[in-house]
Amino acid sequence: MAILDIPKSPDALSAEWLTAALQSGGAGNARVASFEYEPIAAGVGFLGKLGRLRLRYADDDRELPRTLIVKQPTPDEKSRQLAMMFRFYEREVCFYRDIGSTAGIRVPTMHFGAADPKSGDFVMLMEDLAPARLGDQLVGCSAEDARSAVGALARCHALWWRNPRLEAFAWLPATNDPINHFAQFAYQGCWEPFVQFVGDKMTPALRRTGEALATNVIRMLDGFLERPNTLVHGDYRADNLFFGGAGQGSPALAAVDWQVTSRGAGAFDLAYFLSGNVTTEVRRSIEMDLLKHYTDILRENDVREYGLERCLEDYRFGVLFCLLYSVIVIGTLDPTNARGVAVFHANFERVAAAITDLDAGAMMPR
Repeated sequence: MAILDIPKSPDALSAEWLTAALQSGGAGNARVASFEYEPIAAGVGFLGKLGRLRLRYADDDRELPRTLIVKQPTPDEKSRQLAMMFRFYEREVCFYRDIGSTAGIRVPTMHFGAADPKSGDFVMLMEDLAPARLGDQLVGCSAEDARSAVGALARCHALWWRNPRLEAFAWLPATNDPINHFAQFAYQGCWEPFVQFVGDKMTPALRRTGEALATNVIRMLDGFLERPNTLVHGDYRADNLFFGGAGQGSPALAAVDWQVTSRGAGAFDLAYFLSGNVTTEVRRSIEMDLLKHYTDILRENDVREYGLERCLEDYRFGVLFCLLYSVIVIGTLDPTNARGVAVFHANFERVAAAITDLDAGAMMPR
């Protein structure tokens, strides 16, 4: 793709820039005459700002997309600094460029993408997945949607299971990459604000587990690399999943927001999704069935050495690690993001229940 200036905000978008971006991305006949911008997904994403573009072209070419999703950095400076530190924006552009449609799970087409790690500026022009239905983490997935999400995840993981190609992507870190070691210090710094935020919802037992995790984050990151590795989404939650609307013969579920993708244990994605994206009541009723569903699909796709017993052990390990996300996100969350605050309040309560139900604290490295 040709090098173009990166528009720093929605106001910096223009018909001329969109024309150049689409042509650079392969649509050589695209000439955008005008467009409308509509903000979308407020409170859904935490590191990006999303908008829907309604495009009008100088020529009536029906093969060109009439709508696109544009993704740019969050205006929240604290969250933007976090994204820059971990090179999340650059990582997502690279994911779509190098893996994209070969991920083993449906992802939207990227029509243009660019990121500047130094300034933190980035932009992506993405396929609009409407009329597919976006999941809702706050409400929680139904049992049917959860089964669909786990099945799609298993097929993706099976494709990349112990795949040496993963190590060829210089931009794709291992879960325990030194850049992720900062998570231990971030967790320690966010612990007290987190405890104050959740108040009496923090049980004494969970507090002891959380305090022990503060010095074990790096050991747990190492632990994920000791397990069978695959392509890990890293933020596999309902707000990043689209259900249906793919057209006849296409996969029924699509996953977006690959900013934190890495090489690591697939059971983490499974734990992250089930512990935080279904209500506790639903999780308890479907948990073991969906772990079996996951391992059955792995086996059907030639991953035969990974059975239910081993998956359950890795899943419990992943559920314990999910507490880190509650602590760091709640400790740094923009308090004006009302939906974000509500989502992670619900997420913490669900994860806390899962840690207790599964005795996940027993998986703490010693």
